[in-house]
Amino acid sequence: MTIDSPTRTGSDLSPAARRSVAERLDVIGYPTKRHEAWRYAPHRTLGALSFGPPVDIAAALPELDAKMPTIEGPRIVVVNGLVDTERSDLTCPDGLRLSSLADVSAEQPERVAHHFDIADDEIDDAYLALSIAFGDDGAVVRVADDVTLDVPIHVVDVAVPDPTRNASCTGVVIHLGARSSATVIETRLGVTDEFGGSNVRTTITLDEGATLEHVVLQDAPDTQVHLSRIDVTQAAESTFNARSFNLGAAFGRCAYNVVLAGAGATADLSGLFFGVGEQVLDQQINVVHAAPDCTSRQTFRGVLDDRSTGVFNGGIDVRPGADGTDAEQSNDNLLLSNYAEVNTQPRLEILADEVACKHGATVGQLDETALYYMRTRGLRADEARRLLINGFADQAIDDVGIEPVRAWITHRLGHDDV
Repeated sequence: MTIDSPTRTGSDLSPAARRSVAERLDVIGYPTKRHEAWRYAPHRTLGALSFGPPVDIAAALPELDAKMPTIEGPRIVVVNGLVDTERSDLTCPDGLRLSSLADVSAEQPERVAHHFDIADDEIDDAYLALSIAFGDDGAVVRVADDVTLDVPIHVVDVAVPDPTRNASCTGVVIHLGARSSATVIETRLGVTDEFGGSNVRTTITLDEGATLEHVVLQDAPDTQVHLSRIDVTQAAESTFNARSFNLGAAFGRCAYNVVLAGAGATADLSGLFFGVGEQVLDQQINVVHAAPDCTSRQTFRGVLDDRSTGVFNGGIDVRPGADGTDAEQSNDNLLLSNYAEVNTQPRLEILADEVACKHGATVGQLDETALYYMRTRGLRADEARRLLINGFADQAIDDVGIEPVRAWITHRLGHDDV
């Protein structure tokens, strides 16, 4: 792992963000297989990443539209950690502000202070430290109180390995005001076959009664690494619906840390990871019930073929005083090859009374009886196999409320060819 100088000039970052990344990493260190949350990561591959300040190469990008879903509405495109205004559409309806993180940091730093100003003892891995040091730019999505947006907001992150450093950092800040409602789609892409990576950190704040549907589409090239961290804080009676599709990258990691901080908050997280070749697709989910009468659901499905590996490490943490918690977690996995594997670990920590918590995990192969039945009805073996796979995966796709996004996922997985 190599790191360029993190020195900054001007006042666009907080003092915490201007501290030397080398000093942070001396204390934190890079994760190893001894760290539970990173046990199955390809550490040698991670060690080949090099981080540094953003490099502007947007002008050399090929056409992006064919790589991502066609979504009508506001769009902000970030290339190698810098907003590309030419490819963005920042025209917003009333009640929405879509801005560059760098601009907001310079003009209204108090609005993004929580994204950068993190106590040293709360920085729990090196990639969070790198994000704070180098993720100066990105997207800021702000929705005013009592606003319901009918059009989705599209945040596109594009990684292009550069000779000066092969990995980029991007920050995304989403804030929904009280009783507001919005949909945000984050698409993460890469456009070359060169080795490299992206490190995207999203912080989400939902005020009282706000509702957010948040969709992540991870489809980086299989020569790249993608690291995603999503930190969510929910006020009373707010609703967070997360839909994650971890499809691309040699190592694709999607980590959620959701804190239900206000009474009556609800978090519903679902996702699909679909591995082929030698991909490693890693889901790290932690939901903290810190207030009474909150509800959470985790529903993740994995499909693993060839020599791919899936990881699901899902936690439910019920804090003292969070009485009336209702939490469920499930992880169902389908192995299509004798060489594919999945590592699933549900975790519960309950420190409150009068709670209802349950979890479950399954790992299986295609149902031979169902395959035989479909063959007797005239389907070829490959057609029957694909229909069963599609039926298993489509249960996660059906949770997405935006039709163009569902269509993109279905096409990406080849399900529309059957």
